[in-house]
Amino acid sequence: MRSFEDVFRQSRADMLRTAYLIVGSHAVAEELVQEAFARMYRHFATIDNPGGYLRTSVVRLCLQSRTRAAMEADRLASSFEPPATQEPEIDEMWERLAHLRPERRAVLVLRFYNDMAPSEIADALGWRDATVRTRLHRGLADLRRELHR
Repeated sequence: MRSFEDVFRQSRADMLRTAYLIVGSHAVAEELVQEAFARMYRHFATIDNPGGYLRTSVVRLCLQSRTRAAMEADRLASSFEPPATQEPEIDEMWERLAHLRPERRAVLVLRFYNDMAPSEIADALGWRDATVRTRLHRGLADLRRELHR
């Protein structure tokens, strides 16, 4: 069994990227990922799949954070922070992703940046497969409209 420290070292960067893609703020992403690790640490001995637990926790915290920050959605869309990445294909999508609804953005991030199947996303978020497929379809349609603006 891997230690908590191993999971932290191996997962932190990916979790930060996922959180940032959903919330659009480096500071908020860092805080949410830290909270997810703290929650995982408290229950680490009983967790069978630390990576899955962590990813689910991060995404749910991001969506809860976005719900609480709904009044700032316009500000987010107008001032999305540039990413700290060397991956051009990611850099070009940041501004467009900021305009999507948080749930649709989360599904797109998990599907295309974390390479998760719709059924895995449904399991991670506690949604039905049909809900994930619908949000994925609508998120892609929204993204296409954003790209054609």
